[in-house]
Amino acid sequence: MRYGVFSDVHGNYVALKAVLEFLRKNGVKDFLCCGDIVGYGPQPLECAEELMSLPGLTAVLGNHDAAAVGRMDIKWFNANAAWAIDFARRRLTGRALDFIAGLPERAENADFTMVHGSPRKPLTEYLLSEGQFSDNFGGWTVSPCFIGHSHMPLFFREGERGVPETDFLKPAVKLRVKGRFMINPGSVGQPRDGDPRASCGVYDAASGTFELYRVFYDVEAVQQRMEELRMPALLAERLSFGF
Repeated sequence: MRYGVFSDVHGNYVALKAVLEFLRKNGVKDFLCCGDIVGYGPQPLECAEELMSLPGLTAVLGNHDAAAVGRMDIKWFNANAAWAIDFARRRLTGRALDFIAGLPERAENADFTMVHGSPRKPLTEYLLSEGQFSDNFGGWTVSPCFIGHSHMPLFFREGERGVPETDFLKPAVKLRVKGRFMINPGSVGQPRDGDPRASCGVYDAASGTFELYRVFYDVEAVQQRMEELRMPALLAERLSFGF
């Protein structure tokens, strides 16, 4: 089975549509979303509705999603993030809120594990180091484990004798070598690796490969909408630079 894997949409509907169109053109029919559908961006409702109607979707709860539906205290967020969460709350319909509130913190089947942050702290841990990867060894079994939260396309591997390895994602990663993998596909709606293009990937469970892709979208159109809505300027400006 081939899965389109993405994370951290963050209310950026223009980027989400571009990513889904790209994945469909590449023959993907099943989709994995590693959380944070809302937050930061100008169209949280449209993003939620798009994913609600998406056949073959498996999704988990992100920290911004959790705060928007009252499952996480907003005090943990900075001022701009808190503003955007409140903005999302006011725009989401009851049906969209129910959809987000019903998302699990963890998903697992024979092909993958998926959480937003990490297996041990699904909503809060930014998994960025080999030490953190090692500390999470006991929290999951099925490899690969897809994560999000940091907006950085990374992979971690349990190498020889359990020694962890990590690096930025290359265009393709072979997952059938010895050792378990964690993979972060980067962010659709607010990349933070210096590349403003939306980030996503394709996981082929049959061949055991993950391929990373970057997708162009109309950044200026999103920024214009954010300006019209008088959203915090930093949230719009950072989209130009991918940080």
